[in-house]
Formats: sequence, C-alpha cells, structure tokens
Amino acid sequence: MAKCDYCGKEVYLPYRCKYCGGLFCVEHHLPENHNCPNLKRGEWKPVYLPNRYATRYEMYTEKELVRRKKPPLFHASEIRDLLLAIGAVSVVYLTYALSIFDIRAAIYALIAVLIAFFVHEMAHRFTAINLGYKARFVASTQGLILTLISALLPIKILAPGYVAIYGRYGGKPKDLGLIALAGPLSNILIAVLAILVPFYWLFKFFIIVINLDIALFNLLPFAILDGYKVFRWNKLVWLVMFLITAVLWFFMRF
Repeated sequence: MAKCDYCGKEVYLPYRCKYCGGLFCVEHHLPENHNCPNLKRGEWKPVYLPNRYATRYEMYTEKELVRRKKPPLFHASEIRDLLLAIGAVSVVYLTYALSIFDIRAAIYALIAVLIAFFVHEMAHRFTAINLGYKARFVASTQGLILTLISALLPIKILAPGYVAIYGRYGGKPKDLGLIALAGPLSNILIAVLAILVPFYWLFKFFIIVINLDIALFNLLPFAILDGYKVFRWNKLVWLVMFLITAVLWFFMRF
C-alpha cells in the first residue's frame, strides 16, 4: 500500500504522474490537482477523457489544440479524388474540343470543366457542412470508367464521383434535398452569369454548355443522382429547376 504524495491518503493502486513521477490517489492524480511542479501554467491545456477515472490523461499545447480542433480543409486523399474526377470529365470535353482542331478550344474546355465541376462538388460539400454534416468528395472507380467511356459515345455520363455525407440517422430528407440541389443550382447560376457577361465567345460557349450539361445530367430523377434526392424532398422545386435547366440547355445546343 502506498500513500498519496499530495494528501497522504493510503491507496492500494496509486497513480503515477508522468510529469513529476509522484504517486497520487484518484482525486489528485491529474497534474493540476496536485500542483504538479513540472506543469507550466498557461502553456498546457488538459484534454479530458469521457470517464473521470480513466488512467490515460493527455496534455497538449495551445498550438496543438488549435491544430487538432481545426482539421485541414482538404485531406490528401480527397484532393487526389477531385483531380481524378476532374481529369475524367476533362477527357469527355477534350474529345469534342480537339475534334474541331482548335488548341484554344481545348484550353477553354479544361478551364470550363475545372470551374463547373469543382464549384458543383464544393456547393454540395459546404452546404452539407453548414447543415451540420461531415462531407468529403469521393471518386468512384465505376463512375470514372463510365465517364471515360462516354467520351466516345453521343450520350455523356458525368458521374466520376460524389460527395459522401456523414451524419446521424443518414440525414433528413429536406437536408439531403438542399445538399443535392446546391450542386446543379451553382452550375445554373454560372451559366446564366456567363450568358449575361460579354467576353470571348468560344470560352463563353464552353462555360455555358459544360455547366448546363452537368446541371441537367445531375437533375435527372435517378437514384444515384442529385435529381432523385431533390424530387423526394420537393417535387415542385425539382420540376422548376429541371425545366429551367432543360430550356437553357436546348437553346444553347440548338
């Protein structure tokens, strides 16, 4: 049996402080509870475990706590998935751009894809985060393959990945509908802005067409697409958005 170095209470299983090496009872085993001489006030902050009788006790500096509380905006794996998806969609439109034998068209197509696809996915991502969910972009192997194959087909499939949503109970239908709507809506707004703002016609064409392609494809009411989630949440909202996109797409294509 040992005695607590702070209060003198006899204990069968004393705790040893990893900072000063002393033996203490359960009430005084934490560094700040026994005035640990090796604990500098103001420099360290405790991080408590859920169980107050837990034997593990961790201390972090203010800088480490800030780093732990604020995870990076994008993890390396998410950046990799985004680049793979943008690359696959770029191949689809590069095939068309190169068919007209204009290197400028290829450059404009790449820029337009980067703007349209990245804004679309980030609209999903940050809408989900603002609604209290965790979200990140995930590339799909099957989606990447289908997207690349569609570059050779008259019908384009633009589904190289998706924003995965993590939350309790899988998310409310309204939340999922708003998150799904955010992506196509961002593309429609970019296309309308490009229509209204005068600049070089070829670049303008790719900005408008690619954004409307992505919006229209994703608003189709199929289970894996945004349109299905919007349709489940609010059929009128889906119908209005789909008709607006379809009309704009038709006039720009024909």
